[in-house]
Amino acid sequence: MVVDLGWREELRKEGFLDVGDFIIELIYVNCPCEPIPPALAIYDKKENEWYRVDEITEANNYTEACDWAIEVIERIRNGEEVKIVSLDGPAPPKVIAKLRKTLQKLLD
Repeated sequence: MVVDLGWREELRKEGFLDVGDFIIELIYVNCPCEPIPPALAIYDKKENEWYRVDEITEANNYTEACDWAIEVIERIRNGEEVKIVSLDGPAPPKVIAKLRKTLQKLLD
């Protein structure tokens, strides 16, 4: 029997979402010496391009990092401005629009 965990639980369990043309990965390093902020990486499979959410947040553990990542994904889904960048600068508006449309298809 296959149980659908929902995208939030899948992100918490697996650390990434594979949705449509995108892979969204939470990067969290539990470093005992110095806190390293989590990051949210976005891979566009069709364009073979990496992006990241350009926000810095504090997270004391993996659960807090997941909470932040879920909140960012929900903001993108809801049409809020979230700064997404690549190595070459800001993500093109068409990529952000395609990502938003893909995320809006996720079931709650």
